[in-house]
Order: sequence, then structure tokens, then C-alpha cells
Amino acid sequence: MGRAAVCVVCLQGWMAGQQPAFRVQSKVVQVPVSVTGRHGRRVTGLQASDFSVLDNGEEQQITVDDLGSGLPPISLAILIQTSGISMPALTKIRRIGGMIQPLVIGARGQAAVATFDHRITWLQDFTSDDDKISAAVKNVAASPGSDQARMLDAIVEAASRMEHSPGRKMLLLISESRDRGSETIFQEALQAVETQGIEVFGAHYSAFATSLGAKPKDLPGLPPSPPDDPTDGPPSAPGIDFTAMLRELGRLGKTNAVQALTRATGGIDYPFLREREIESSIERLGAEVHNQYVLSFPQRKDAPGLHQIDVSVAGRGDLEVRWRRAYWVEPQGSFWLRQ
Repeated sequence: MGRAAVCVVCLQGWMAGQQPAFRVQSKVVQVPVSVTGRHGRRVTGLQASDFSVLDNGEEQQITVDDLGSGLPPISLAILIQTSGISMPALTKIRRIGGMIQPLVIGARGQAAVATFDHRITWLQDFTSDDDKISAAVKNVAASPGSDQARMLDAIVEAASRMEHSPGRKMLLLISESRDRGSETIFQEALQAVETQGIEVFGAHYSAFATSLGAKPKDLPGLPPSPPDDPTDGPPSAPGIDFTAMLRELGRLGKTNAVQALTRATGGIDYPFLREREIESSIERLGAEVHNQYVLSFPQRKDAPGLHQIDVSVAGRGDLEVRWRRAYWVEPQGSFWLRQ
């Protein structure tokens, strides 16, 4: 064998030994789950064998993370309404910035802050710096003369920004309960958070109610209090396609967006009126997210589109279980290469 051929063989052998091994892995669906018993007490100590998880009706083999085993870090987007009618509420909201890092995201998490009225403004990109998060919330300001609140547009933009965020993805809406002026329709906002696996929480208020007791010069012409919404009642009864109901209500323009999004994604809405109530909302949010179970199972590559998720605790019909109701499979994104 000639010297050149020997060199080629040696080079091929060296490259084979040095070439990184690539393997195909399926994406994982994460489902944050909250389980409570009588009087809203949290149920701890459940194992994977205690849960039944269905993906489009098919039983899934799951793994479970909880506070004891170590929960994934949190990526939280905070969206705050700043239209003119929000001015009285903002005086209360500005005080909660220092609560986000210690109570909600923790030392390993990150948060971003954006406002929405007739435009969407990002005050702070994702960071774990408590001072930056606090400053961003403290500096929110109303837009006098603006009666728009592009909530759904802001949700879609936040979902896009969170595409590559690590850990558990969460969104906190601090706003009125309904959208005012978005180009996005409700179904599109719902699909955006479902696609990115975002759990939506709300701290909503009535602009009319928060104006009571405020100084007249601070009230830029408040609208009347909105009528009750058909989704304001208790969760749908067993056997009803909850997600389909929400999509239809969204199409008809009858959806209380905050409550509908929180219910569809496993989150909670914490309405508030007074300053102490918004602070209590953040405290309750922190307790909620740090006491969840995170159920995981491989994403099905063979069925693109919307997947309905059903979660129950075997033999415990007395428990209340909240979970993410659906996820989306993109045709081109079912598998990827990882080193």
C-alpha cells in the first residue's frame, strides 16, 4: 500500500473515532398539573403510577417531576395593560415588581416585562436580575387617550419570543379580562400558547371598579363595566370538548380571554381590586407554580395538528386536577438531531 493510501486510511480511522455521535430524539410534551383536595389543599407525594394521561385518547407512559425531585426552571413573560383606562390599576401594579424573582421564578428562572395598549412595548427582555425586573414593573406608565388594549396581539408576540426559552414557560396577564383592538383573533392566541407549551396565569381587574375612589383627574373616561361572560362559570362538565367550546366562543367574540386562556392551559386567574389583592395574587401564583407536578411524555410524531390532553388521578374522583388541555405537533418539527 502506498504512503498516500496509508495516510487516507489513517485519516478515515481518526475521523471515525473523533466524529460526534448524533442520535434522533423525540420532543417531550411537558404538562404542568395542579392537584388539590378539600378546601383547596395541595395534594403532594403522587407518583407517575397515580396519574392517567391520555393523548387524543391514547394512554401515555409518563415521568413526573415535583418539588421533591426538582422542577424545571421557569421562563415567565409578564404582560401589563397600560391603556388610559388602566391608570388607577397601575398605581397598585407597580408595587409587585420586587415579588417576581423571590416568589415566582426563583434563582434559576427568568422573566421579561412588556406593556400593551395601542402598541406593544418590551420594557425588559428575559433576565434573572431582580433589580431589572423590579425596575421594569415600577416604570410602567399609562398611555393617556389610548382606549386600546391589544392583549391577543401581545400574547402572540410573547409566545414567539418564548420559542427557545428553557424550562417551564409561563405567561402572566395583568389586565382587563377582554381584548380591545387586536388584529389577532382568540383562536390564534390560543394556538400560539398551545404550540409553545405556555401556561397562562391572569391577574385581571375591572377598569370601572378600580376607578372607584380614584381622583377624577386620573380617570380618562372609563367605559361601563362589561357584562358577564358565558365562560365565567365553573369548568365544563365531563364529556364536553372544553377546547372546542373555547374556540367557538372566541369565534363568536364572546370569550373572557383571560379566564379562557388560563383554563385551557392549566393556569389560574386571580382577579383583584385593591393593592393588597394584587400582592396576594403574586403570592398565590408563587405557591402554585412551585407546588405543581410536571408530567412528561414523548410527543407523537405520527399525528400532526392539535392534540387533546386528558389527565386524571386514578381512583381519586374527589380531587380537583388542573392541567394543560392541548398541544400542537408541527409536521416538520416532530424530530430533531441533538449531539
